[in-house]
Amino acid sequence: MAKTLLEIDQLLRAGDSDAANVELRALLEREPENAEAWYLLGSLLRRQQLWGDAINALNKAKFLNPEGPAAHAIESIYEILSYQNTDLMNP
Repeated sequence: MAKTLLEIDQLLRAGDSDAANVELRALLEREPENAEAWYLLGSLLRRQQLWGDAINALNKAKFLNPEGPAAHAIESIYEILSYQNTDLMNP
């Protein structure tokens, strides 16, 4: 039986990322215009440090819902990727 977004979120909170990933992708096949599902997928991919895939999913969420939280999440990924600790680079 297909899971709802709430059930998928519960899988994530329980730490079952693999099942959540499978269910999210199945949900997005049924509902490709679901901005919340794209955002959740982007968040999951971000936790797995799959930066490019996370940005792509979050951009889709942002396209579908420009007022949603995806834009902020994208900015935070770019901050992570651009971080440099100059103390470690020049000991």
